[in-house]
Amino acid sequence: MRLVSGVGLLIGGVVVFQISASMDPANRAALIAVVMIVIGAGWIGQGIRGRTEAAARVVRGLPGPAVPANRMVLGGIAAWLIPGAGHWVLGHRAKAVLYFTTITTIFFGGMMLAHRQNFNYERDGVYFLAYSFNGLETLIAWATTQGLERTYEIPHYQLGFLYSAVASLLNLVAMTDYLSLCSRIGRVSAGDEPNGPDGIGTKIAKTAVEGMLP
Repeated sequence: MRLVSGVGLLIGGVVVFQISASMDPANRAALIAVVMIVIGAGWIGQGIRGRTEAAARVVRGLPGPAVPANRMVLGGIAAWLIPGAGHWVLGHRAKAVLYFTTITTIFFGGMMLAHRQNFNYERDGVYFLAYSFNGLETLIAWATTQGLERTYEIPHYQLGFLYSAVASLLNLVAMTDYLSLCSRIGRVSAGDEPNGPDGIGTKIAKTAVEGMLP
């Protein structure tokens, strides 16, 4: 999953950079593209390392019944709409609150820095590729600021774009973490298999042998 997400982020970062360079002489979205490329490269490295070490690495499962595919998809949609919603559905409430608080604070903090004028698609559409990973908050911000016109100089205008865009990309990280948790819940770790090295069969045999010893 990380390998696929990393490739997607890497390609997306390159696309954002090219679109920004062609549409905006100042290339204001270049920093967002760099962030996407760096995160994507890191995930690709982790994915490749995970594949090469799969034989030696034990993936620890999490307690609970396995998450059905339809519930995983619905939770993924919820995670896209509201930061942390997927984790909340899984019962990871502390992590859900952490993601929601962090992402929402940074997202709307960016709006305040830009005086709520960083969500005009016609004027600054290049940023909406990053905003798209934070569904409901982006929709609310866009719907409530369309009538605003920039008629004065805003000191931290570009910083506002950056804050809101990075917060949206952080929601992509939260969504990936949610999918990782779904794949681990109900999974049996190698050491917990019935006939594994430390499984039930081995433990019964060890107990029987120990009972025969003086």
